[in-house]
Amino acid sequence: MTSIIKIVKFMVMQTKIEGIVLSKIPYDERHIVAHLMLRSGRKVSVIFYGGRGGGVKQKSSIIELGFMLAVELRASKSGVDVYHAKEWNLIWHHDLIRLEHSAFYLLCFFLELSNRISPNENLHDVHEENTEMTGLFTSLSNALVHLEKSLQMKSFYTHTHSVIFLTKLLLHLGVFPEREHCTLCGEGLSGFNDMYLIADEGGFACPPCMNQRSAYSVQSGRELWELVGHIAHTKYSDLGTIKLEFKSLPRMLFHYFCFQFHFEEKDFKTASMVF
Repeated sequence: MTSIIKIVKFMVMQTKIEGIVLSKIPYDERHIVAHLMLRSGRKVSVIFYGGRGGGVKQKSSIIELGFMLAVELRASKSGVDVYHAKEWNLIWHHDLIRLEHSAFYLLCFFLELSNRISPNENLHDVHEENTEMTGLFTSLSNALVHLEKSLQMKSFYTHTHSVIFLTKLLLHLGVFPEREHCTLCGEGLSGFNDMYLIADEGGFACPPCMNQRSAYSVQSGRELWELVGHIAHTKYSDLGTIKLEFKSLPRMLFHYFCFQFHFEEKDFKTASMVF
């Protein structure tokens, strides 16, 4: 009976996965340990034996940051923290991002941020209805494709991509800022020229309320208010015309994001390279 239970534990594990490489570290001379974000928006840790390439045949590595892989895993007992890759193939890769330092910094920021908020997946206990984090994968995968395409079209603007990604992320994760009405008094905001994005109130506030509020808040103006509304209602593929030259707007959204998820901006090593 004990042997049958052990066999069942191996059989029920999901062994075929697809995921984006969020991070990787070398292991011994030729191996890699990587975090992959699955289509569920959750992540797993995987050891790729020989993943660094080289060897007698001088094979190149396809385990690169931002690449999407199809991986077949070895069956393992339940409760493991790290899975072992048996075979892996490339689904999607970028060519130009790594050649443009600003775009690569942005890629690393997207991956670090996603890695921090993505929960771990248990491949022995996967349910089809477990879809609450799929928006995270959707946001990240669209951001990477959009980033590569902008370089192909020679229309790359760092802060544009930051605002779009953060807006889509907040939307999919259910913490999108209230923008229809003042978060303090309920007054409609469409008639005001200036707005204040208040992280601890979860949305935008009108100037009259802010004049009575002693707490410090950044005046974001109507531009950010209109921008997040436009991005929220527009497909990623149709957002190529937005051109932001300054970092003030994405930084406001990043501050808002950090507050919602109990982070500090200094917790992200790549943030200083983007903002």
